[in-house]
Amino acid sequence: MSASHKPQPIGNVLGALFQDRGYRQKIDESRAVDAWPRVAVAGAVRATESAWMREGVLTVKLRSSAWRHTLHLQREQWRQKINEHLGREVVREIVFR
Repeated sequence: MSASHKPQPIGNVLGALFQDRGYRQKIDESRAVDAWPRVAVAGAVRATESAWMREGVLTVKLRSSAWRHTLHLQREQWRQKINEHLGREVVREIVFR
């Protein structure tokens, strides 16, 4: 019997299926958007109008130019925090608008 016919943990099977079908990226993008209000400070969350992610870039639209400036200066730290929260490198860049 070949190795591919041996029983595999369901997590491995689903992970491979998601990767093969391109679902992993969509799931990761959704998780990154959901992570923003969980890791950001309360004031930044209140100032957030919307957030979305495409091709490794998390874009956060803010209502406040003061928050936009402050967060822009700290964007690398926020990127690292979100990736830590997700447990792997998902966000390669954050843009605050």
